[in-house]
Amino acid sequence: MADSVNNTEVKGIISRILPGKSSYFILKTIPVKASRDSFYVQSQGDKIVIEGTNALSMAKGLNYYLKTYCHISVSWYANDVINVPAQLPVIDQPAGQACRFDKRFFLNYCTFGYTTLWWQWRDWEHLIDWMALNGINMPLAITGQEYIWQRVWKKFGMTDEQSRAFFTGPAHLPWQRMGNLDRWLGPLPQSFIDGQFTLQKQILQRERSLGMKPILPAFAGHVPKDLVKKFPKMKVTDLGSYDTGTENDAFFLDPMDPLFVKIQKLYLGEQEKLLGTNHYYGADPFNEMNPPSWEPAYLASVAKTIYSGMKAIDPNAVWVQMGWTFYYDRKHWTNPRLEAMIKAVPPNKMLLLDYFCEQTEVWRATDAFFNAPYIWCYLGNFGGNTQLAAPLLKVAKLLPAAEKDPNHRQMDGIGTTLEGFGVNQFMFEWLFDYAWNANAANVNDWMKQYADSRSGRHDVVAQSAWLKLLPVVYNAQVSGVGLGNIVQSEPMLKGHGDYSSLSNYDYSALSNILPSFFVADSASKASPNYRRDLALVEKQVLVNLASAIRDSIGKAYYAKDTRSFEKFTKLFTSLCDDVDLVASTQQDLLLGNWIGQARAFGNTTAEKNFYEKDARVLITTWGGEANVNTDYAAKDWAGLIKTYYKPRWELFFNYLRKTLNAGTPPDMKEFDKLRVKFEWQWTDKTAADQPFATQPQGDVMKICSDLYKKWALYL
Repeated sequence: MADSVNNTEVKGIISRILPGKSSYFILKTIPVKASRDSFYVQSQGDKIVIEGTNALSMAKGLNYYLKTYCHISVSWYANDVINVPAQLPVIDQPAGQACRFDKRFFLNYCTFGYTTLWWQWRDWEHLIDWMALNGINMPLAITGQEYIWQRVWKKFGMTDEQSRAFFTGPAHLPWQRMGNLDRWLGPLPQSFIDGQFTLQKQILQRERSLGMKPILPAFAGHVPKDLVKKFPKMKVTDLGSYDTGTENDAFFLDPMDPLFVKIQKLYLGEQEKLLGTNHYYGADPFNEMNPPSWEPAYLASVAKTIYSGMKAIDPNAVWVQMGWTFYYDRKHWTNPRLEAMIKAVPPNKMLLLDYFCEQTEVWRATDAFFNAPYIWCYLGNFGGNTQLAAPLLKVAKLLPAAEKDPNHRQMDGIGTTLEGFGVNQFMFEWLFDYAWNANAANVNDWMKQYADSRSGRHDVVAQSAWLKLLPVVYNAQVSGVGLGNIVQSEPMLKGHGDYSSLSNYDYSALSNILPSFFVADSASKASPNYRRDLALVEKQVLVNLASAIRDSIGKAYYAKDTRSFEKFTKLFTSLCDDVDLVASTQQDLLLGNWIGQARAFGNTTAEKNFYEKDARVLITTWGGEANVNTDYAAKDWAGLIKTYYKPRWELFFNYLRKTLNAGTPPDMKEFDKLRVKFEWQWTDKTAADQPFATQPQGDVMKICSDLYKKWALYL
């Protein structure tokens, strides 16, 4: 039976990745040895034999074959092209791998906003294939939960309309789910609620069929304000609303209130009835918020109460707690407080995600979370930012050191808590490959093979280009909050915006590597993956150059050199156009793609405009006019640069011209009033006002070559 199930699911992946080739694969289920997932691959005549302990192991074996022998790199995006070989290469020598980690975790609450927000089943189906190919077995699965909450709140006397008003618009649901705000850009349409629930059932069915154990949500204390009116004795805390207005404040129910466990049981019972369970539940009661009390005894009672509610519905429940807040607010989360909370839950029934290990390994400061099981996580991306930055060399040292440390206690797995997919996909693939292949720590060898999978063939020139990138942008470039560039920054003559922190490497080093990508073999340059990588490197070189040009604008301004001021402002806006042009060659770097997906959820013009507004706000102001999170989710997207970032800088340049003519110093408070007004007005525009391309434009190689020649003098 296992053979039949595993074969069917993996054959499905093969048919989707390699259309028409599934008959060339022989799939076999093999016994588990030493409780470890494993696979073996070999050739048998013109057939490829993949043996695995389960469907995921077979899928991982398939990916090993694709990368090693076919030089195929499968992206996490459904629209990315896969070049299927006419004839499948022979495996010259049988090979196999065994996984060293029981748990391989993937996703973050925020990813459901910054990346998968507007995805339909086609996108999810491909992503689940990608997860299987990379051996991921514990995906976060929080789509569509509003359908269940609506049923729960109805049992407490709320109407469907009240529930829909409690929910935010689609783009901010991840933060509403985490208890950070309510109502903003709502009410949530019923069609969206129903459609996402249907999608969640498809997602869970496919993930489970492949042997994954999805992590479903649980109640963490966030309640509607309307519920407080119905139960005036409820013990709640006002948590604010991420600067979106007091009317959007979220409320947290004290876990010691009798209603807490009642709500928890109702939600989990309803969820299990409708969606089943794999016994893992995500609950994060104090994410970026202060609990009602910091007393260890109180925190222990909270944890005990939360888990008892889970256990009452599911005796096998495991509470999955993200450890972001223990890093983010380490000052308050002292060891006695954290230990009290963890140890109040039965042993091995709380699984912690050590959230941002490339920056800080919290397990090292907490006696490995006081012997609770935990997952070592690489975060790698905030807000879906699109900068080239991935600390591969650093993580390739940190992770083996953690694995070999005799004090790592119950390090049960590895994973990634990325907020958005961004542009550094290889880093996440490396992480999951390391789970099966300890030799991945030999980064140079791994990168050579990866380079071949991008070229679609063995190309030493392409390999050399990637190896040159390693010590520059893939060394210690930790993707901190707001890693961006000057083009995306709030306009200013010196420094940068709060969420546009610049990378700390020698920009000229990257610009010197760029020409290497132009001299690869012509067959490599024909590969869509290779062309994409070239576009990303060139885009980064150009946005890096923007910093120097902006500095020249500042010097000219302060020197009252109007001729140089005009020269460099013209160069800057021209550069913005060219970054936009490079980005326009890539599907996932199109604003039109993002807006088009959003509008597809609407049936009427009004509905389409509602979704578009949501989509525009998330990636620009995030909240309302002058919101503190403006530019948090900044991205180098074609269309966004041309109609938002560039005009914002032009607004600034025009303001500076007026001050030059008047002989007065710039008043940034005065300018910021103009800026925030422009930003908010941009979010009110629609596709009818500003149509954007939804498909890639132009010849990547020609555009990149022409622009390199244009800007080489300044590099």
